[in-house]
Amino acid sequence: MLENVALIYMQKICDNDLQKSQLQEQKLCIDDKIEKLKSQKKEIDIKMEHLKEGYQNFEKYNVAVPEDSVLNEFDLCKLNDVLDRVRYAEFWLAVHYYESRWLKEDNPVSEKQKGKTFKNILDDMYHRIAMISPCMVMTFFMLPKQFWAYDGNDKKNYFMCNYIDLLVVDEAGQTSPEIAAASFSLAKKAVIVGDEEQIPPVWGTARALDIAMAISNGVIANKGEYGMLEENGLNCSQSSIMKMAALSCEFNKYKRGLFLSEHRRCYNEIITYCNKLVYEGKLEPKRGSFYAAEYNELRGLLPVMGFRQVTTAKSEKYGGSRRNREEAEAIIMWLQKKYEKILLCYSDKDGIEERGVLGIITPFKSQSFLIKNLIKRRLPEYSKFIDVGTVHTFQGAERKVILFSSVYGSEDGCYFINRAPDLMNVAVSRAKDSFLVFGDKECLTGGEKTAAGLLKKMVFVEGEELC
Repeated sequence: MLENVALIYMQKICDNDLQKSQLQEQKLCIDDKIEKLKSQKKEIDIKMEHLKEGYQNFEKYNVAVPEDSVLNEFDLCKLNDVLDRVRYAEFWLAVHYYESRWLKEDNPVSEKQKGKTFKNILDDMYHRIAMISPCMVMTFFMLPKQFWAYDGNDKKNYFMCNYIDLLVVDEAGQTSPEIAAASFSLAKKAVIVGDEEQIPPVWGTARALDIAMAISNGVIANKGEYGMLEENGLNCSQSSIMKMAALSCEFNKYKRGLFLSEHRRCYNEIITYCNKLVYEGKLEPKRGSFYAAEYNELRGLLPVMGFRQVTTAKSEKYGGSRRNREEAEAIIMWLQKKYEKILLCYSDKDGIEERGVLGIITPFKSQSFLIKNLIKRRLPEYSKFIDVGTVHTFQGAERKVILFSSVYGSEDGCYFINRAPDLMNVAVSRAKDSFLVFGDKECLTGGEKTAAGLLKKMVFVEGEELC
């Protein structure tokens, strides 16, 4: 009995010693972490002091030193706003520095050298131009000839490969690979910007011809291998520079490439259509609701998504296109009543030009011509301010208010609209404040996953009718 008690007592002593040892180890570990945190805090404090000293050096360039609370929060968005003040000052200093260099430079291109394409002359010319205009803007059709040099020794021409510091491609989703790919050899680095869910390129090469050329030039051995080219976007048919760039990019957000998910142009109610139609809910609307905005120019005059029912059985085929005179007349009559009132909503806003307020989009050229002509005859004082065109015309543009003329009648169906959701994605997202549809809702057929069906639901069912 005593032996058992002794054993139990000894076991408890051992357990206590073990617990003490474990606690001691934990304490040492905690002490070590505390010391590391103190060391890190000391490093941060030193860096913060250096940061403040740096900001104080910018005070003479009107860059305000941020409060400690802003810097201590380590909020990336706030910190980025603060750094924008510095970036502006740095840009301003760089601009004036190189303007001074340009004025002092003693190697201007002489009259005799102008128009010559020798490598040394082009090099002097571009370096001098870059001092006052570091960014050159041109198309891919113009780019290669600007860097086509002549070698006087070898008596031959060659391209100045690896010469451009940075090639920035905008609207890359509209550029076919064979048009642009070779130009990348002229640049050291490239940034490709575009959207595959918007209007695609106008391809000049048919798929069958593309396959034949790939085989004849040894790119693929047989027709069966063409699928690999399509998968990688390396084909001249049904591909784009944007697709090629995304597939070769190291970033991977939702899919290959750096997807810019934040959307700030349109009110949330408008961009929701595009988000559901093509972006699978990946866009993050950041502007806010039309109805919740503290200051809203149009509230009480127009809805954010609205419609005017124009009952028409069939549209008119015209010159290989389509037009709908009833819709065009309805738009003109509505503009006669509303256009001046819409302009007054923006009259107090600085920087708003009349041309940037309202645009009219339609899927068909014939309808755009008809509406333009009616505006010129019936609303001549507005004609130069209201832009009218197809979806392609408005690619890359934006307006406060967009009117959309669907053209189709109730018996036509809407094949063109449902066939290309990218067109409706562009059309709707051109509207910043209000998107208004003029047409017959019965032409909009299909489920909510189709462009026409979703438009019918969000505009004709959930939207408001125009007065």
